[in-house]
Formats: sequence, C-alpha cells, structure tokens
Amino acid sequence: MKYAALSFLMLLFVPITLPAQGGQSGQSQSFERLIDGAEKIEGFLTFYKKDDKLYLALTEDQLDREFILNYKIARGIGASGLYGGTMLNIFEAELVAFRKKENKIFFVNIPHRYTAEEGTPQARAVDLTYGESVLETANIEATNDDGVMLVNAYNWFVGDLSNISQRVQRAVSSRPGQPGRAQFDRSRSYVEMVESFPKNTNIQTKLTFRNQESSGPRTIADSRFLPVSIFYSLAELPEEPMTPRMADDRLGYFMTVHKDFTDTGEEFFRRYINRWRLECDGPAGDDGLCDPKKPITYYLENTIPERYRPAMKAGVEAWSEAFEDAGFRNAVRAKMLPDTVSAGDIRFATLRWNVSDQPGYGAIGPSVVDPRTGEILDSDQLYEANMFLGFRNTYRNMVDPQTAINEIYNVSDEEMEAMKMGIKTESFYTEMGTQANLMRTALLANGTMNPGDPMPEEYVDQAVKWVTMHEVGHTLGLRHNFRSSTDTPLNKLHDTEWTGERGVYSSVMDYPSPNIAANGEETGHFYNTTVGSYDRWVISYGYTPDDKKAKEIARRSAEPGHAYGTDEDARGAGAIDPDINVFSLSEDPLAWGRERADLIRGMFPLLPNFALEDNMPYYEVTDLFNSVFFQYARALAPSVKYIGGQYQHRAHAGDPGNRMPFEPVPYEKQQEALQTIVDYTFSANAFNLPQDVYQQFGANRWSHWGQSNTWQGRIDYPLHRNLLGVQSSLMSQLLNPVRLERIRDTEVKFGSENTVTIPELMGTLTEAVWSEAWTAPGTNTKSNRRDLQRAHLDAMITLVTNAPSGTPADARAVARYTLQDLHERLERRLTPPVYDFDTYTRAHLMESKERIERALRAGFTLEN
Repeated sequence: MKYAALSFLMLLFVPITLPAQGGQSGQSQSFERLIDGAEKIEGFLTFYKKDDKLYLALTEDQLDREFILNYKIARGIGASGLYGGTMLNIFEAELVAFRKKENKIFFVNIPHRYTAEEGTPQARAVDLTYGESVLETANIEATNDDGVMLVNAYNWFVGDLSNISQRVQRAVSSRPGQPGRAQFDRSRSYVEMVESFPKNTNIQTKLTFRNQESSGPRTIADSRFLPVSIFYSLAELPEEPMTPRMADDRLGYFMTVHKDFTDTGEEFFRRYINRWRLECDGPAGDDGLCDPKKPITYYLENTIPERYRPAMKAGVEAWSEAFEDAGFRNAVRAKMLPDTVSAGDIRFATLRWNVSDQPGYGAIGPSVVDPRTGEILDSDQLYEANMFLGFRNTYRNMVDPQTAINEIYNVSDEEMEAMKMGIKTESFYTEMGTQANLMRTALLANGTMNPGDPMPEEYVDQAVKWVTMHEVGHTLGLRHNFRSSTDTPLNKLHDTEWTGERGVYSSVMDYPSPNIAANGEETGHFYNTTVGSYDRWVISYGYTPDDKKAKEIARRSAEPGHAYGTDEDARGAGAIDPDINVFSLSEDPLAWGRERADLIRGMFPLLPNFALEDNMPYYEVTDLFNSVFFQYARALAPSVKYIGGQYQHRAHAGDPGNRMPFEPVPYEKQQEALQTIVDYTFSANAFNLPQDVYQQFGANRWSHWGQSNTWQGRIDYPLHRNLLGVQSSLMSQLLNPVRLERIRDTEVKFGSENTVTIPELMGTLTEAVWSEAWTAPGTNTKSNRRDLQRAHLDAMITLVTNAPSGTPADARAVARYTLQDLHERLERRLTPPVYDFDTYTRAHLMESKERIERALRAGFTLEN
C-alpha cells in the first residue's frame, strides 16, 4: 500500500503533453502564427511578406540545390552610372545555394570557375582549395509538420547584398578616382515587390544611402538621401545542363570560362561560348533546315513607343536569316509582351524602354547565363529614349571634340573590361547623337532636307533597326566586331545592290559611322539593313548542332566577309591594326577618313545656313560646329594606328588562306597616314573656319538645372582651346611610348626601310608644326599655330627631360636631336637681317628658343 500511494503521488507530478489544436505540434503552431495575415508568394521559391518581415519558406529538398542569383538596378537616379535596368553582374551570375547548419540557413556563394572531373584526386584538391562565401544567414524561426522551414530574409535583401554601395560612393564622389562618402540607411529602406514564377523569384527593394558629401547628382530629389532600387532574381538552373560549345579565338563570342585541373594533357582553361539552347524538332526538310523545338523569342515591352516598334521588330527577326546558315528555320522571333505577363519572368526575353536625365549607354543587351555551360537563359535589353530622340531631332551635348581621340586611345583597364563584356558607355550615346547631326548637315548640304525638316524616316528606321540588331546580337552571345567594315570596298559603299546583299559592313556587331556620300553623290544605305556575312558565319559556328561541323566552320576565318577584331584590338595605346576601328567604314579607313574630313571641312563655311532659321538662337550654330568637329576628329583617329602598325590575323596554321599572325603596314601606307594627319591637323591651313562663321557662334543663355550655359567656364566658345585639344591629342598618340617602342620593334621584324622610323616621325611632325619658321626668311605665325607649336615643344621637352615610363632611349635621343635642330633654325630666324615679324611672333620665337636652351641643359644634367 505504501508503494502504491507513492506511485500515485508520482503520477500527479508527471507532465502530461496534450495534443495541439488540430493535431499540430508547437513548432507548427509557431509557423502558422508567424505567417498569419502575411501575403503568400508562390513559385520557384515561396515567400511570406508581412510588414517588415519577409519569410522564406524552405523544404528539405531545396537545401543544397544550386541555383543562380542576378542583380539589376531596378530604378536608379538617371545619372552617374546608376541607370534603371542595368545588370550588376553581366554574364557572370552567382551560383548560390541554401545550407542548413546549427538551426540556421546559410545563403552561400559557390565558386564555379575552378573545376575537375568528379571523383578524381584533382576534384578533391579543388574542393579543399576553393571554399564557399557566406552571403547571408538567418535563424530558422519555425518548422511546420511537413518539414517546411521559415526564416526571415528581410535583411538579406534590404541591405548591401548586391554591393551597390560601391557604385553609390562613386556617384557622389567629388574627388576623381576616389570613392565618396555614403552609408546605407536601413531605416529609410524597404521591400517594394516580391514576385514568383515557375522558374524564378524576384525581389525588389528600395534602398537609401545617406550622402555625406556636400553635393550630389542633380537628379536626386534631396541630395542628402540617394535612392536606388535593387532587383534580385533567383532562378533555377536547367535540370539537364546544355552540352557546351567550345569557344574559338577566330570568331567572337562572350565566354563562360572554367579552369579545369583534371590532367588532360591540354591547357587548364575550358572556354564555352554563351548561347541559347537551340535544338531541332525533327529532321531537316528538303531545304536542309529544321524547325526549332523552342525558337528564340524576344518580347517588346509596351513601354516602347509605337513609332519604333516595327523597326525594332524587324531588327530582331533579321537574325533568323543568320540561323539558316546554322540549319534552323524561323529560329528568332519577335512578339509584343502580353500585358498579363511580367518582364521579370525569366521565361520571357524582353526589349525594354528606359528614360534618363544623363544618358549612360544609349542601348545595352545583357544576358543571364548558366555558369556551368554558358547557356543563355534570359535577356532584357534596354534602349534609352534620349538616343532615339537624337535620331529624329537636333542633338545637343557640350561634348569636347578631343574626346573623339582620347576615348579610343586613352582607355583605362576598368573601361576596357566593361567594353569586353559589351557594356555601352556614355560615349556611345554621344557618338550616335553627333552622327545624327552630321547626317542632318550632309542632307541639308546636298538639298535632300530643308532647314527645320525632321530627319528622313528612312534614316530613323535604319538607325533603329541597326541598333536593335546590334543589341540582339549581344544577347545571342556575340561580341563586338570592329573589323567588319573592311569587308566592303570603298567604291561599293553607296552601291545599294552590294550593301543590300552584303551590308555596308559585314557585321551588325560593328560600331559604324553613318554612310554619307560626298557632296554631289547619291547616298546609299545609311546603316546595314540586315545581318551581314560575318554574322551568318559566327552564328553557324555557335548554333550548328554538329560539333564536328563547327570545328570546320571555324577554319574559314580568312575567307572574304569574315573579318573580325574586337574591343581590345580597337582601343587603347596598344591598338596595332589600322583596320580595326570604331566608327569607320570601308576596306581603306585612311582614304575614307580623308573623304569624311573633306566633307566636313566643306560644311564649316555653311554651318549658319544649316543651323539657323528665322527666330532661332545663335547657339544652334555653336552646337552644330562642335558636333561635326567631333566627327572630324573621329574620322582622323584611325590614321594614328598606321604609324608602326601591323595587320593582325586570327587564322590558325594550315587554315585555308592562312596568313602570318602579324604583317607590316606597307611603308607607303604609313607615309600616307602621317601626311594625312599633317594635312588635316598640323598644317597651317588644316582648319578653314571663316571669321563670319565664328562670329555667329552664339551662347546658350538658358540658366536652370539640366543646362550648362558656359563652355568650360566660358560664355563664348573657346575656339583655340578646342582646336588645340584635337591637335594635342593626336600628337600625344603619335609620340606615345607604346607606339615608339613598336616602331623600333617593326624595324627589327620587318626592316627599317619598311616602317616610318622615329627620326622620320619626329622630323615630319616638327617641320609641319613649325612651317612658318622652318625656312628663311620665315613668316608671321597665327595664334592657333603658336598654341600648337607650344604644345609640340611641351611634348618634345618632356621626352628629353622627363620621358614617360617605357619610352625607348632612342626616342629620347632623337627628341634631343630634333630640339637642337629646331633651336638652330629659330636662332637663324632671329639673327639679322630678320623678317619683319609681328610682336606676337617675335616674342613667341624668342621664348621658344630660350625654352629649348633650358631644356637641353636640364636634360643633359639629368642624363649625366
């Protein structure tokens, strides 16, 4: 009885667990309580949105499953590199996954560039070497009876997950090259939108950065608080990875590159082209073409003005012609995006319209790519309204003409990397606008247009179609091709039968100049009306289903119509091939450049007639001159590459029509190029601008935000400064250390008799610049010529006293010799009997002579 009583008392204190209401566990009740009243967003991932909570619901089978993460700027500030719609990780999606550790969910970034064959010792070594980065983490707050875990991911996305803070800091910076001060302000940031589709989930957040600088871009409503919306897209990877196509350096695709450490007897790098998955839906027909299982379809968003839709649709579908060479019928299609469909759905590749205060790119075609295989999964192209308006109306931008030279040759490493990825810069917008102004002026000059008329619809449609074909090409995987213009003979540019069949240039991936005939001649096609021969060839390589056939296709690089050269070949001081240029035309860029420069020089005296109508402000003349002078400099820019230049070829050993990798530009062509630069830039009569035209250069007197009513601080136009800017930029490129080094190398490789030598270059340049004082008795020197001579003296003295790094010793020695010779000539000009120089000229020559003397003394001291 005693034991029974004790047992009874023990039972009184044993805790009794009662069933939860509805049979739910406590964890499940907690789950339901957290999501009570929340908006459920289901799709690829499931989220519950409630107040300042964003719960991510994860199942066990979603853990450790790899997917991709992309970032875009959903809404920027319309300036300073923060433009709505631009991708932050173009072509390089982050490979991510959710991991469960210690009752937490870890959001990790998985390294994907380094690989080895699964199961090999090298694979184990890779796994040991390259670890995952933890992007974010959160506690599991509840788990329901079905095993669904709930974590609050709000702070993951309302934060700096995208690293946008770096761009924001650059946007507010007041110190060139240095980041500005701006801090993320969580209290002013929130989730704007969550949407989920079968293959992807998108989250958009409004972030605010507190600007700690004294000022900010004018497009910000309150410069203290910079707003930027980030669009995160989390998307599934194809369950069955696409079979990759290996890249080939003879033709231009964007690439997904892995470093494979498996011992294969070959190099480590595995380079895959970026391309859409395109497969035949059955055998080919009698025409040798098959229908694709899933055509590549682009959708035009309804934000695009109706005026441009037909040309843009035609620009998309023009690519179907190229895919016929790959064996596909109607492979590329264009449709309007249904109003019921979101452009955020990864299943729909789109063309979208964008407006900005300060244009940043003109147009851009980024893609979402599977980092395992290079398969293109989605693309959302952007087109800026400002560029399209520039096609139709007068373009205004206070662009400095010398940038036409500098942005080709003075390219930073950062800019070059961006260009390699197909990213457009502000210069592209500037170029298209100044091209439109040049075209307008040419059409006025030949009587095709009258002052005040809008641009011909034919020009607008061709420009819009070309831009669309170009951006679609990027989203098909293609890089720029800046050599394609050389596939068209100079005398065929205005042969519409030729250009209609072959194109004004053989690839729409070029950056062309508008095709304008000389005065008195009939203009042909302004831009390509369809894809070119290179485009068909490169698409046939990338998209033919037959790998073996692709290898044979690549060997045809030396065939006519397959010319290829890309960004790193065309820009920078190291650009070596005068056939690879942005914004030039024909197989002879030098002759074309002279033709274009002559056309523009002939326009200078007539600019007021073209720019002014009754009651028009005089600054229209100023803007028009500045715009066409920019194009004048652009036309001469390729001439520099001929000096010490080499033609480069991509063909491999044994390819049909194979040529040596580098061939010298013939000596006669180098001489011709040097003389072209002298005649059109450094000669006394290079610029023929009548006084009565200069006198009509008016000032923009609008004074409000969005307008600048001065030119570099001047109300009147700084003519001397801008003329000298173009001359100095060309001179600095001719005397660039890389070019001087290359000249010495070409003397060894091809013989000094086959190249313009450093003495010949410096001698020709000096004689042209100092022509007024070169021989007795001399003549008076005009003001802009004195400026040029001082700039030349600065350049030569720098070579003697403080030569830039990399300058060959021979160049310094020849510069000293050149200065000594010039000094002797100036001394003779100033020795009685003396020409009756005006005071300006006499003072200038005396000062120049004294500067040379001091430089030679200083240079001798430094060298000894």
